[in-house]
Amino acid sequence: MLHRWVGRPALELGYLVAGLFTGVVTFTVAVTMLALSLGLLPVFLLGIPVFVATIFVLHGLAAMDRARAATLLDVDIPGRPVRPVPGVGWVRRAFVRARSPEVWKDAAHAVLLLPVAVVSASLVLAFWSAAVAGVLLPLYIGALPGEAGVSWLHWSVGAEAWAGFGAGVALLLLARVLSAGLTAAQIAMARALLSPSDSDALRAQVTQLRETRARVVDAADSERRRIERDLHDGTQQQLVALAMSLGRAKEKMADDPEGARLLVEQAHQEAKDSIVALRNVVRGVHPAVLTDRGLDAALSALAAKSPVPVRLDIDVTERPSPTIEAIAYFVVSEALTNIAKHAEATKAAVHVERDTHRLLVSVSDDGRGAATETGGGLTGLRDRVAAVDGTFRLTSPPAGGTTIRVELPCES
Repeated sequence: MLHRWVGRPALELGYLVAGLFTGVVTFTVAVTMLALSLGLLPVFLLGIPVFVATIFVLHGLAAMDRARAATLLDVDIPGRPVRPVPGVGWVRRAFVRARSPEVWKDAAHAVLLLPVAVVSASLVLAFWSAAVAGVLLPLYIGALPGEAGVSWLHWSVGAEAWAGFGAGVALLLLARVLSAGLTAAQIAMARALLSPSDSDALRAQVTQLRETRARVVDAADSERRRIERDLHDGTQQQLVALAMSLGRAKEKMADDPEGARLLVEQAHQEAKDSIVALRNVVRGVHPAVLTDRGLDAALSALAAKSPVPVRLDIDVTERPSPTIEAIAYFVVSEALTNIAKHAEATKAAVHVERDTHRLLVSVSDDGRGAATETGGGLTGLRDRVAAVDGTFRLTSPPAGGTTIRVELPCES
């Protein structure tokens, strides 16, 4: 309640008043540079480089106004980067940019902000000043000159004081509504002129999906090569040794039964080692325990094999889809592997929780920190998470400790 009637109105008033000063800067800079680029155009085309500079200056002015909204109101107005123009020739690129609607939207906002801010700031300052003066009238009416506080009413001083107080309260309500409305109007104008259009948002989304798809394909190809390498260098060599041992045992079966028996025992051990190697390869693709018993059992098996003590906290009453389960499993698996190899940690913690629409996964340790997303398999995990519209966040301050937080969508 206090924030609604004191904190928020103060922030809105500050936002509108700050817009007045911001508008002076944006209007002056935008009009000056646009006029300068137009005026220098006949002089050996000097206006073209000035216009190109104006485009980037307008982009900076738009970022400044977004920062005003984010700092004072905690409102995020999405920005749009200056898109590169393909082709050769700086003159051609300048004319292509001149036809871009984004440039003129930035210019329109820079020019319109000043008159809008002047009207907004003047109105809210007038209403808030009158409201405060009316509410405080009983405190200073006695110090006003004349026999009555408001002579044209011809009331007693006390009646005028309480009438002013009532009017001040009414003006407070009006000022609150007015400041909220004018703030919303400025935010709406900024969103309309400074935010990406639907086509820009769609283009950015397509680009992001294309990049994510390419990274996921690369990760899948890398995983396929790893499996091929494991089968070739591990399991295949063990099976070759098994075949050789059985062949030697077959040759010694008649002449040296004891030697043949030892070779058969050796072949039996090599067969068991091959089965273990195959299980490890299959577990790297998709562990059977995850399919049969779910995340709780699969992550418990991971924690039991980890050389770093792991505290598990799993609250998944309803199993998510197999795809989401697999992504969550491999996030924890890769994170625990990195902790064991690189973090120099003494303990780790895994928390998995499902609410109605999300599966939340958190892996933390007390290691040396300073981890990044560019190594240790984390890039592939981030792309897997992004492929299902999840979020991947890594926090690893240099002081120590690393936390990975992943949110994965789940159908209710």
